[in-house]
Amino acid sequence: MGFVLTVRRGRSVVFLLTAALLAVYAWPRVIVRLLGAASPWSSYLYQYGMGLIVFLAGVAVILRADACRPGRGREGFWLVILFAGFVFFAALHALWILVAVGIPYLGECR
Repeated sequence: MGFVLTVRRGRSVVFLLTAALLAVYAWPRVIVRLLGAASPWSSYLYQYGMGLIVFLAGVAVILRADACRPGRGREGFWLVILFAGFVFFAALHALWILVAVGIPYLGECR
C-alpha cells in the first residue's frame, strides 16, 4: 500500500512539474503573440502571471505542511494579508503603467 501511494505521489509531482514547465515556456509566448513585445502590459502580465504561480505554490506548501492553519489563532488573518498584499502591489503596478501611458511627460498636454 505504501509503495502504491508513493508511486501515485511521484506521478502527481511529475505531472505538476511538467505542467509548470509548460506554463513557463508557453505563457511568455502567448502574451507576446497577443499584445506584442513592445506593449507595457506584456511584461506586467508575465511578471504577475509567473509571480502568481510561484506565490500559489508557496502558499500550497505552507498549507500542506500545516505551518499555517486558517482556523488557528490569527493565522487566517495573515493568510488574507498575504493575498491582499499580492493584489495591492499588482494593482499599484497597473496604476503606474496606466499613468505612464496616459500622461505625457514631455510635449503638449491635451
